[in-house]
Amino acid sequence: MNSPYHVIIVGGGMAGMAAADLLSRHGLRILVVDDNAHAGGQLLRKPMFSGGSPRRFEPNRFRRRGMQLVERLMKQMVPILNGAQVLGIFPGRTLLVEDNQGRVMERRAEALILATGARERQLPFKGWDLPGVISTGAAQILMKSSGILPGKETLVGGCGPLPLATAAEIVANGGKVHAVLDQNGVAEKLKVLAAGPSIWPKLVEGAVHLARLAAARVPMMQGMRIVEAIGRQQLEGVVAARVDAYGHVVQGSERIIPTETVAVGCGFSPNIELPRQAGCSISHSVDKGGWCVDVNNAMETSVERIYAVGETTGVAGAEKSFLEGQIAAWDILFKQGRVDERTRVKQAGPLLRGRRRQIRYGRFLNRLCRVQPGWCADIPDKTIVCRCEEITMGEIRGRLNNGFNTINGVKRAARCGMGHCQGRTCGPIVQDIISAYTQRSPMDVGTVSVRAPVKPVALGALARATISRADNHDQQDHDRSGKGRPHE
Repeated sequence: MNSPYHVIIVGGGMAGMAAADLLSRHGLRILVVDDNAHAGGQLLRKPMFSGGSPRRFEPNRFRRRGMQLVERLMKQMVPILNGAQVLGIFPGRTLLVEDNQGRVMERRAEALILATGARERQLPFKGWDLPGVISTGAAQILMKSSGILPGKETLVGGCGPLPLATAAEIVANGGKVHAVLDQNGVAEKLKVLAAGPSIWPKLVEGAVHLARLAAARVPMMQGMRIVEAIGRQQLEGVVAARVDAYGHVVQGSERIIPTETVAVGCGFSPNIELPRQAGCSISHSVDKGGWCVDVNNAMETSVERIYAVGETTGVAGAEKSFLEGQIAAWDILFKQGRVDERTRVKQAGPLLRGRRRQIRYGRFLNRLCRVQPGWCADIPDKTIVCRCEEITMGEIRGRLNNGFNTINGVKRAARCGMGHCQGRTCGPIVQDIISAYTQRSPMDVGTVSVRAPVKPVALGALARATISRADNHDQQDHDRSGKGRPHE
């Protein structure tokens, strides 16, 4: 086993970078493990092209701050293991890590900061597995990482702020947006104003996006949801319809919209697999985006010296993530004896107040992305819900009728969540279906069980890791005994 670090940070987004910056400036030995090719997460991806237009105004001030963070960490020579994934957490704050060369190794630290972020939430509809149907996050990755537009013309749908931002990004990069379909009505959006000053920067950002779309004459359709993707071998169009306050389709409002590409997103779900495997306490909150990790005011979980920061403690955006990364770092510095209690309290106080403001914003953000029970009733039986295992809505309804009324019960009975993604896509969907169908709370329905490896890994990589450890043990025996290894 390698010599321990003071801190290992899992996740290189805004929360992880904020913590790494503060810890490294105080001389701690740290390691950042991130599964992206570059540090910064989804927010800090730089656009690769701009369609020949001059440099445009960037309304997101935290994107600019994030770029500065990454540049500072590079100058500080902070070790960042990019393109790597953590496969599991074991006793003694030991991580099983696969690097970008397919090598599996163990890494141990005196403290862990889990900044694992969130994943985009999807709602299944008939034909959503057709080529040409992608998530809004995937559309952003295509543009920012590869300089590729999602399609010649893209229809954007869903709820929350991300579809609007994605549509504006497509237009800014020279693409064409057929329309933006938001399943929430204007009345729902106006409720966000109750969050007060904490949302003003977001309102400015949203106004910039709306201005870009208005200049491009992109239609904005409120209270509309995509209910079907149509096509034979690939997407040819969608059926959209109006929805009522309960999420049910208003009969007779259906209309066909031709398009070759559609990008859909319905908010986010925190990534809690690693904290769960570590034994951290979790709870469900609609205001936080679903299941999230419980933390105290120092961002420490129920497991000593394991911290959780960013979207994994509740979805609320970049500023909350930035503040939580710093809060956790100050507590670690105090426990390491690098700062005294007075300094920790002085520094953490304003950060905690800012965090409370951002949590209020997150409450309204997640309400905009709330899934109404009616959408479950409108899913046809033949619609695939778990795409990895090709499990349909009809099969799930059948298991529910047979008494499997928890998410792990449906998983065992129908194999939902046993495929390549390990329930990352279908897990939140099936949970909502069970809750709506049985009228039970998410706490009663539960969440998908987790075990190592939490992400797919080649058996050969694990075998090589086992051989490597065996060789190391043989070498240690050789050093202690003075004898050579037996002939193999």
